[in-house]
Amino acid sequence: MTSIAGAVIAARWISDAVQLKDNSLLGNYQTDWENRFLKEMKSMIRLRGIFEKLSNSDLDSIVATVAVPKLVSKLSQSDFDFHATALLSTLGVGGLLRIARVVASAEAKALLTGS
Repeated sequence: MTSIAGAVIAARWISDAVQLKDNSLLGNYQTDWENRFLKEMKSMIRLRGIFEKLSNSDLDSIVATVAVPKLVSKLSQSDFDFHATALLSTLGVGGLLRIARVVASAEAKALLTGS
């Protein structure tokens, strides 16, 4: 997850609090963390909710969309703490549409079957 980057933010505020002898500065950690990671965490939670509802076949289709060498190469060079942002920006319109089609199809099947 974001443990290393979060630790860096915490270390900065701890250092400032110790140097300035002001423990109230520790409260700035949460704001800094949220400014850096909250949007990404919300995106990941949404994506997880979508993926949890998909069948193995649907997931295989999505993996086939993202498991192309060019995409894998781009993702391997992206920031580890920003998976959702990197994936969505790397997929492009075509990839996003393929994934949207799989998700929409799964949702339609669930509605029709009542599951």
